[in-house]
Amino acid sequence: MNKECVRLIRENRQAVLERWHESVLSFFPEKMHSATPIAQVLAEGLGEILDSFESSPGALRDALDRVSRILAVQKFPPSRAMSLFFELKTILREIAPAFFDKRQLRQKHWEEFQAGMENLTLEAFDSYMAHREQIYQLKVEESKRQTFMMRRRAKA
Repeated sequence: MNKECVRLIRENRQAVLERWHESVLSFFPEKMHSATPIAQVLAEGLGEILDSFESSPGALRDALDRVSRILAVQKFPPSRAMSLFFELKTILREIAPAFFDKRQLRQKHWEEFQAGMENLTLEAFDSYMAHREQIYQLKVEESKRQTFMMRRRAKA
């Protein structure tokens, strides 16, 4: 991620995080209070994602994994879950229009940031699908166990 975008995020971190967190909480069908355990873990994960733009890729993967694990167990579609990363770009444009108007952030840097966000979204989708696959595998195994136990009881 280029330095200008990282600086933009760092300077506006709290405002970006609050808006991003509110946006993600709006995905849930019922109004989720920010004090719930899920909302708190999401806030921590989103904050770690923002912080990881200037740190190691390993930290980013861990943060993506935490967020995607929560989203994978929800009943909304994958497209909705992954839209949170597109929302970040919109939030940055809305929060820091002066940054863009003064040309402090060149078009080239913004395009690099957008490409980075697209890669980030793809990584998050991979993690999301791995968690979804694990959930379905657990359901299949449980169904097999129940069927086995029913057959066993029927024979007895």
